[in-house]
Amino acid sequence: MGDVHYAFGIDIGGTNTKIGFFDQNGTLLAFHHIPTDKNIPANLFVEKIAQESFALVSSYGIKKGDHRLNGVGAGAPMANFYTGVVSEAPNLGWKNVPLKNLFTEHFGVPSVIENDANLAAVGEKRWGAGKNLSDFILITLGTGVGAGLIMRNKLYRGHDGLGAEGGHVLIPHEKKRLCSCGGMNHLESFLSAKGIKQTIHELTGEDWTIEKLGTLYHEGNQRAKTIINTISEELATGLTSMAVMFGPEAFVIGGGVSKLGDSFNTVIEEKLNQLVHFSLKGKIKVISATVSSDKGAVFGGAALIFEELKK
Repeated sequence: MGDVHYAFGIDIGGTNTKIGFFDQNGTLLAFHHIPTDKNIPANLFVEKIAQESFALVSSYGIKKGDHRLNGVGAGAPMANFYTGVVSEAPNLGWKNVPLKNLFTEHFGVPSVIENDANLAAVGEKRWGAGKNLSDFILITLGTGVGAGLIMRNKLYRGHDGLGAEGGHVLIPHEKKRLCSCGGMNHLESFLSAKGIKQTIHELTGEDWTIEKLGTLYHEGNQRAKTIINTISEELATGLTSMAVMFGPEAFVIGGGVSKLGDSFNTVIEEKLNQLVHFSLKGKIKVISATVSSDKGAVFGGAALIFEELKK
């Protein structure tokens, strides 16, 4: 294997956990995903992730504590880079989980943890749609809604590691929706997969999947167009608040919902330009992520490990 070094990037999501194995050039050598098991304690689930990870790379001869394995970069909701702890993650049912220590223990190598959306932003910056952008906000639309902020080519974490939580921007709305965090009318209430499905049901009386919504929208279905216009305006309302605070070059849309595609981005950008302060009209693009539609935090986890080793 020579001087080749490796890293695991892991994304613990509300539904699935993704495992990626990378070399230092950012090549994804192996990938696997497993259901996120919320019914067992966090320490047992991390042990399970480690078992699955080493099974995935058995052909490379990589085992616990291997000197060629530089480390593990893991993303999870509300993971704090500075403390190494997930203080509370409602979508996982976790409280005060020492996640960094658990990964270090079960993999036998250094680890870093980070908010999953922050990791997705790091992945987009190093290997994706953000490579040529110095200032952008990565929005992940999945089980929840996350945001990762890159400012002057660096990830912004805030002083306590929990800054730029764009999914919890308040949305003025005639409806009242409870967010998974317990707050009312947060962006996540409307743009998470659950929130979008609720909107679909309210407007159609039916229970479409997001995939069906996308198919019907691209076929020109009028009800699907109405739904897309509704959720685009809700998202643009949240992005407007972020735009006037940070003035990004672009919003990069990732997560499963991003598979609605470029036509969805166009509608969001049009509505953003209607709502945003005049000084920013026409200056902020809305584009699709290239690694964050399904693997952003996995790429970002590996990228963070390689970056931390340079310091």
